[in-house]
Amino acid sequence: MNEDYQESGRQSSVLSFEESCTGRSDQAVWTVVCKVDGEIKGTGTATTKAEAKNLASKQALEALGESTA
Repeated sequence: MNEDYQESGRQSSVLSFEESCTGRSDQAVWTVVCKVDGEIKGTGTATTKAEAKNLASKQALEALGESTA
């Protein structure tokens, strides 16, 4: 996501992710929040951290008016 965001001409913005995990290790649920300049733009929840981050990134891109295709 970071590369796509930078290519769109918004290099001066700060992109950050916050990750949290709940549940037992064999039933973990990851939640990742994607922030742009400190403002939440996307949230993803999944059974893997990578998928949660991917979902949060896609939601953030959509919120910023970028294509996720």
